[in-house]
Amino acid sequence: MNTIRVLDLNIWNYNEPWPARRDLIRSLIADSNPDIVALQEVRFHDSAHDRRHQADQILDGLSGYTAVWHPAHHWPPHTGEGQGKQWEGLAILSPHPIVDQALTRLSMAIDDPRDTFQRLVLGAQVRTPAGLFWLYNTHYPLSAQARVRVVTESLAFITEQAGDEPFAFTGDLNAEPQDLPIQYLTGRAEIDGRRGHLVDAWTACHSDEAGYTFSAWEPHKRIDYLLVPRSVRVQQIAVVGRASGEGEVTPSDHCGLLATLSIGGTD
Repeated sequence: MNTIRVLDLNIWNYNEPWPARRDLIRSLIADSNPDIVALQEVRFHDSAHDRRHQADQILDGLSGYTAVWHPAHHWPPHTGEGQGKQWEGLAILSPHPIVDQALTRLSMAIDDPRDTFQRLVLGAQVRTPAGLFWLYNTHYPLSAQARVRVVTESLAFITEQAGDEPFAFTGDLNAEPQDLPIQYLTGRAEIDGRRGHLVDAWTACHSDEAGYTFSAWEPHKRIDYLLVPRSVRVQQIAVVGRASGEGEVTPSDHCGLLATLSIGGTD
């Protein structure tokens, strides 16, 4: 068996109703039966009812799963969106052994008002039944100018860090398919004379479908992605967590992506 199932979801931090959404996120993970899960907008809030970060809360209902996580942006106590200490960051979950991890902080431009939030790329290497596999997870800035800068930093980090090992790069990239960062990652456009080399999993399987991931209630944008090197084959990918009716509580304001990937051999 050389297939790997990857689930990606921006969990929308503590937006209400969090307890109900937390249960839906757990159910989505359990029903999807992924080998690896990437989560964005994972928060810790020391005045929350449960003083653990959100990834640990989600793990409560998932037997056998472990996680790596890292804060990206910190708010000082008594500032920002509420009282007390807070951070927001990324997490990667798996029911299989997580044997290695990697991290890079992406640059910020202090003169860009839409680039004031620290961003990361978080990687975890998992020993799946198909073999060792790296998953890299990120959440890009709201600033279009910043996204052009950090996409080159991200790909340089991933390419150097993964080497020849199989991987996927996933997350909320806050960019649409026609935007320069996505065109760069997939080799359709240059930045500073260079092109990326990754395959957009959705386009590989559904070139004639929009694949909108935002919002979960009225999908009209595709801003969440899963990309792989050409050595990793995309068998299938689906949008998950979409609302089926008006007013429905969904796991997040984003839809998730669930992909089945194939790598060359076993480990």
